[in-house]
Amino acid sequence: MGLTCFDVMVSPDLQKTIRPDASVADALAILKETRARFLPVVDESGKYCGVFSAPTMLKLILPKAATIGLNTESMRVSMDHLGFMSLDKEDFRNQIERLKQEKVADNMSNPSNIPVAAPDTPIMEGIFLVYKFKRHVMLVEPKTQRFVGTVSANSLMDKVL
Repeated sequence: MGLTCFDVMVSPDLQKTIRPDASVADALAILKETRARFLPVVDESGKYCGVFSAPTMLKLILPKAATIGLNTESMRVSMDHLGFMSLDKEDFRNQIERLKQEKVADNMSNPSNIPVAAPDTPIMEGIFLVYKFKRHVMLVEPKTQRFVGTVSANSLMDKVL
């Protein structure tokens, strides 16, 4: 039998996760400590809920005016130059303080941008998903919806190539 995504995954004991009721400030602390680009969001029973990502964190730090309509097709004009807005270290500290009130569950990545596969998915399909989405694939047990691990370009190289 050929390799599956399970054979090349980063296991949950190595992959940091976060609970949906955790604060965004807690997520920032984990992202900063691990230098990860994302955290799978998993409830107390291990059920996969979604993903909280570093780009989402950046979006939360940007002024709301800079992100209005950014991810919609109707956005025709981009705010490419925000030099007129400035932040100092105190502003960042205030933003982080504000993020203590924000919950991870309310700020997860768009599910249509996150590839999800079963652990027994053939590895070629996993490679295709990593290539297509340009990000890790979340492995989720279909019957229980339990988070199993992730597949990334690095896990493929480490375990197979």
